[in-house]
Amino acid sequence: MTEDPRIQPLLEWNRLARENAENAIVSSMFGAVACAIEPIEKLSTWLLVGAAAVASFLITNSDKIIPILGKNGFLVCGGLLCASCLFGILAKMTALRSSVASQTNLAVTETFKEHLINYEREEQKIQEDAELWGINIQTGVRLERILSEFSKPLPWWAKLLIKWKMKRHGNNPQIAYLPLINNLTWLGYFTTAQSAAILAFLIAGFVYAAAI
Repeated sequence: MTEDPRIQPLLEWNRLARENAENAIVSSMFGAVACAIEPIEKLSTWLLVGAAAVASFLITNSDKIIPILGKNGFLVCGGLLCASCLFGILAKMTALRSSVASQTNLAVTETFKEHLINYEREEQKIQEDAELWGINIQTGVRLERILSEFSKPLPWWAKLLIKWKMKRHGNNPQIAYLPLINNLTWLGYFTTAQSAAILAFLIAGFVYAAAI
């Protein structure tokens, strides 16, 4: 029965409907991942503020701290605090990129749906008139032209980046969410490194203080 050519369009319709629904669900799951950005960013902010405050305290009270930790201990602890601050700054930059990507995706999705609905209405009228005239007109939005017009005012390196992304992930229906997931992954890496540097600072402080 499935080999009957008369039902092939129905089977193809069913396949596309299922695939579109599945892609929409996956997109919703990726969009929900953005909720994890805020708590991780808050943790990174607390660690960054704490590390900066402790580093400032060590610098202003170096004459009292060095006899306790020793010169090498002071340098090691200071270096760990600097490393924590560096990872904290990288985490803040990554969180900002994640926030921008999330808000951009949301805004584009809303406006894209609105424009697509309006176009589908016009497309239906065009197809109806084309049938009356007995001609075949190719309709549908042209993604290549959209990207070309969008990239015109961008710098050359941004154009190359867009072309590279489209070549690598052009067939992925979740391409809009890939930068968000990538940024969230790096945000986790930087925050983890930031926390590890703080922990290493505490351990080094106790070790050098006990060795004096």
